[in-house]
Amino acid sequence: MKISFVTGNSEKVIAAKKILEPFIELEQVKLDIKEIQGDSLSVAIRKAIDTYEILKKPLIINDSSFVIPALNGFPGVYAKYVEETIGENILKLMENKTDRSAYYLDYLVYIDEYGYEVFETKLPGEILKEEQVGKYPFDRIFTFSKNNKISSNENCYDNLGYIEFLKFLKKRRVARGITIIDNKVLLFHRNRLDNGKMLDYYAIPGGGVESLETKEEACIRELKEETNIDAEIINYLGKETYEDGVCYYFETKYLGGEIRLGGEEKEINNPNNHYEIEMIDIDDIDKLYLYGIGLEMIKKVASKYQNK
Repeated sequence: MKISFVTGNSEKVIAAKKILEPFIELEQVKLDIKEIQGDSLSVAIRKAIDTYEILKKPLIINDSSFVIPALNGFPGVYAKYVEETIGENILKLMENKTDRSAYYLDYLVYIDEYGYEVFETKLPGEILKEEQVGKYPFDRIFTFSKNNKISSNENCYDNLGYIEFLKFLKKRRVARGITIIDNKVLLFHRNRLDNGKMLDYYAIPGGGVESLETKEEACIRELKEETNIDAEIINYLGKETYEDGVCYYFETKYLGGEIRLGGEEKEINNPNNHYEIEMIDIDDIDKLYLYGIGLEMIKKVASKYQNK
């Protein structure tokens, strides 16, 4: 897998490669993107979206801000500009300030055709009273709290966001398809014994994305295996990230096939882990219980039919 790191800072790329390679191939792309004004999170997300519109391929951007509460959050997203202008003169602004706390707030944003993910790192510390030796102005006036300095390579600090990003990339991928036939949505009714308690809920057909398979291909394959229907993708609806996986939801169109239980769901079907296919009228979907954002995704598709 190849991902572009859009940055003009080669030291950031070196730090990222230490963590991300060889799991992914990381390439540096230098591109000037106009930054909007706002809080650091909004700026980072907007930059990622605008950059993706240009490159049209998976990428990451890394935006940092330096926050001093006693100065009402200054310099914030303008940290780089302040470094290049007043730099250590911040010490003068901090004279007579009792609260000398400060922190780096770092956002790593990953974006692809299925949307973006944000990984936040907050590294607290405090403003010194005297300037010390450092490569960058803030290094000369700021010290990290104990155990916050991850590692250093000529004062280039590794970002915890890269570690969380790698965990995200390694999560299991699942694709699910929402199919409405004659104003009824195709669902599994599940009864499952869990820690002595029988759970009763509904689930959208779908399953794991296999190696070298797109999410769309997995969605169509799983629908065929689990319910015996032929379908095609209408559009992508959104995704949900949870502890050990990422689920991608698609709206699908029924093309044909007799609806019947199949695949692993049929093989493992038993009283303590029961699957049953049900066709639920779209006017009754509010009565259903689904885990995660499944019901929200169904409502998004059903709204196209309910007003007709």
